[in-house]
Amino acid sequence: MKNLNISIAGLGNVGSDLIKTIINNNVFIKNKSDLSINVIGISAKNFLKKRSFNIKSYNWFDNPKDLLKLKDLNVFVELIGEEKGISYELVKLALKKKINVITANKALLAKNGLELFEIAEKNNVLLLYEAAVAGGIPIIKTLKNNIFLNKIKKISGILNGTTNYILTTMYKDNLSFNKVLSMAKNKGYTSESEADLDIGGLDSAHKLTLLTTICFGSKINFSNNEITGIENVQILDIINAEKLGFKIKLISEAYIFNDEIYCVTGPKFITNSNPLANVDGVLNAIKIETDQLKSLFLAGEGAGGKATASSILSDLLEISSNTNILSLGYKNKNLINFKKFDTLHIESAFYLRIMVKDETGVLSKITGFFKDFNISIEKIFQLPDNNKMQTSIPIVIVTHSIKKNILLMTIDKIENQRFVLEKINIIPID
Repeated sequence: MKNLNISIAGLGNVGSDLIKTIINNNVFIKNKSDLSINVIGISAKNFLKKRSFNIKSYNWFDNPKDLLKLKDLNVFVELIGEEKGISYELVKLALKKKINVITANKALLAKNGLELFEIAEKNNVLLLYEAAVAGGIPIIKTLKNNIFLNKIKKISGILNGTTNYILTTMYKDNLSFNKVLSMAKNKGYTSESEADLDIGGLDSAHKLTLLTTICFGSKINFSNNEITGIENVQILDIINAEKLGFKIKLISEAYIFNDEIYCVTGPKFITNSNPLANVDGVLNAIKIETDQLKSLFLAGEGAGGKATASSILSDLLEISSNTNILSLGYKNKNLINFKKFDTLHIESAFYLRIMVKDETGVLSKITGFFKDFNISIEKIFQLPDNNKMQTSIPIVIVTHSIKKNILLMTIDKIENQRFVLEKINIIPID
C-alpha cells in the first residue's frame, strides 16, 4: 500500500468536495489503486465558516505556509485561486522545497507558469493542473499521455460553462444578455468578482494558454491570446444566427500557421453540424484534430466541486505512480517561442449587425462602401420596423470570405457615418 500525504490550501467548493470524496471513497480508492491518500493539513481564510465536512478532524493551520513545513508531505494542493499573491508564493515555495504541487488555478499558470514549471523541473517534482482546464474532462492527460505522439493540427472548444449557459439560455428562452447574466449569478455559475473574467473571455483564454503549450510545445505566453468576450452579443444576434443555420458559442481555438501561433477566444457562428454547436448549458467541450485522428471530441462537466475534485484525484494518482512524464509533457528548454499570428490577415466569412437611423438610402450607402473595398456580400437583410415610434433599425450583413483587415477598414468608414448609431457588432463565421 502506497501512502500519499497531502495538504490543502483553500476550502471552497472544490477543496471541500475533494476532502469529502477522499472520506467517502477511502476504501474504494485503496482497493482499486493500492493507494492511501492522507490529508495531513488544511488551511483557509476562515476557521469558523460552516463547511460540508468536520474540519476538527484535520490539522488546521491559520498560515497556509505552515502546511509546507509538515513532515513527510508529498503533495501540496493549491485551491486558493489568486493569480499572483499568496497562491503564487505557496506554489513557488512548495516547488523549491521539492514538494509536488496540484492546482486548479489556470490564471496562475497562464501568467506565471513559465517560471513555475521551470522550478518544478529543476527540482524533479511535478506541477499538475488537470483541474485547471475544463473541470472534470480529462483533457490534459489525453493530450499529454494518450495522443502526445500525434501531431496536433488544431484544438478548439467551449472552455467556460458560464458563458455557454448564458448563450444557451438566451437562445432557448429568448432572453436578453443582462437578464441571463443575472440568472447565472443567482444560480452560482459566476459571481460579481468572476463575471468579467467569464464573459470577457479571460477565463477561457487562461485555459487555452495551457492547452496550446501541451498541443504545440509553445512557451507559456498569455500575451499570444487575442480575446473578445460575449458582452456585445444581443438576443437579435442569437435569432439571426438561428435563421442562418448557426449557433453562437464562445470558442477558444489554436493552431500553428507558417510557424506562427494563432490563439483566439471569441464569439463565433458555429454551423449546426459542428458538435460544439450542440453543447449546451454549463458543459464544456473540446475538439482536437491530429494527423492520426480527424476529430476527437470530449465533452462534460467543466466546473463544479465534484468534477474538479475528480481531476485532482487523477493528478494524485499520477504522482503516486512515480511517472516519468513531465508536467507539460516537454522539457522546458525544448519549448518554442512562437511568434504571434496577426489575426488581421485571417480570412473568414463574417456576420455584421449595424444599428442605423431609420432613413431612406442608408442601405445603399452601406453597400456602396462594401463595393468600394471589393467585399462580396452573401446575404443582407434590413429587419422591418414593427414599432413606428422606433428611430433605429438593424441591418444584418453576411460576407463571403474576406481578410479581416480589409473588413475592418470598411467598418471604420461605415461607423463614421452620421446614420450609424453604435459600434458595429462583428462575429466571425466558422
